[in-house]
Amino acid sequence: MHTFEGLRSEFNSFVFENFVTAVEQDTLQAVFHYDIPGLECFKTRWHFPVSRTDYNKEILDRLLFSLGMAEAISYYKCACPKHFVINCGSLTASQARWWEKLFFNGLGEFLYVNKINTTMEELVLIEGTAKQEPIHDDTEYSGILVPVGGGKDSVVSLEVLKGEDITPYLLNGSVASEECAKLCESSNEPMRVRRILDKKIIEMNNRGYLNGHIPFSAVLAFSTVIAAYLNGKKYIALSNESSANESTVKGSKVNHQYSKSYEFETDFRCYISSLTDSDIYYFSLLRPLSELQIAHIFSKQKKYHPVFRSCNAGSKTGVWCCNCPKCLFVYIILSPFLSKEELVGIFGESLLDKPSMEKYFRELTDIDENKPFECVGTRSEVLASLRSFMRSGGSSLLTDRYRAHIEAQGEPIEGILSAWNEENGVPAELEDRVRAWIS
Repeated sequence: MHTFEGLRSEFNSFVFENFVTAVEQDTLQAVFHYDIPGLECFKTRWHFPVSRTDYNKEILDRLLFSLGMAEAISYYKCACPKHFVINCGSLTASQARWWEKLFFNGLGEFLYVNKINTTMEELVLIEGTAKQEPIHDDTEYSGILVPVGGGKDSVVSLEVLKGEDITPYLLNGSVASEECAKLCESSNEPMRVRRILDKKIIEMNNRGYLNGHIPFSAVLAFSTVIAAYLNGKKYIALSNESSANESTVKGSKVNHQYSKSYEFETDFRCYISSLTDSDIYYFSLLRPLSELQIAHIFSKQKKYHPVFRSCNAGSKTGVWCCNCPKCLFVYIILSPFLSKEELVGIFGESLLDKPSMEKYFRELTDIDENKPFECVGTRSEVLASLRSFMRSGGSSLLTDRYRAHIEAQGEPIEGILSAWNEENGVPAELEDRVRAWIS
């Protein structure tokens, strides 16, 4: 098993060598090349649909370079070299600091799980000496790109935006994302984008090199801006909620969902504005809402119940694994709004009656200090959901066992369901659409 200190002493640099592009049959193919000298070379391939020919190649190159920087984290983490060397572009000093912050906070869970004690200043050094201004873009964009992962949140965004010019965005589309996109009644075909990671990184993981969670939503963010740019879309409407801002490790900034947080979202918009003054705008439509409010809205979207999947373990095959904290969380957050029969109809079994779920139950309900490293809601929302479930006559193995704790903790469900988070980036012209669903 390799250690952080040992790897950094042996492999001092990570090199972003270059990226090459080609457009064939209305598809942009981009290949990013990386090297950890003395260890291994890697490459990632991306395929984007292209519907416009009047794009500025310099703007596109800046966006692709930025995607390559975000994608680099997938390979950087296996050895965590101190120096990040760029051979295919340049950064200003403020942009370099931006990337150092993303590496540190985006790898927060990775550092915590691997027991790596370091600082943002020490983890990675990225040189930024260039002087550059945003490139002017006078293109008029229109329409809304909605990333769809197949879970309940993006379904709610699709329904809130029904009637607008929306295009579902599918990255390596799963069975669930394809089915949800089909049901949303958009007049536009889904935009399908492919990402192909180098299989060598899996071999490195198997050989004991460092491994763990990366800020994948940051990679997704840059890919959506490229897709919007190549296809003339104005808005990129994510489905990240206010609950994503809560840290996973209590009393720290370690957050599994850092790149879904409002802090990252605002940082990201600032970074894009340093590249171009394009009016493409990245935001989260559901940021004013909590997971509990989203679950309430989703509970009424019955046509999606047989096809949606929020389980990462079972997403590729379109099933609920019923053995992970994400499955348990979604079951709990829907429990105030759906009957036990409906929940079992979705999941196939009663997850609150499974003894094997007790560890995750304790983590979700603030009995154990840290939440699971998954995309789950706040501790308060989970407790409010369970109290509502119990007070409506619901009974289960786990709620009966921890009834006293559930009753004593958290805030009333009514307050959570009527809340509105003013700290959001939703465009004014769309804000009323979201408000209407909780009024």
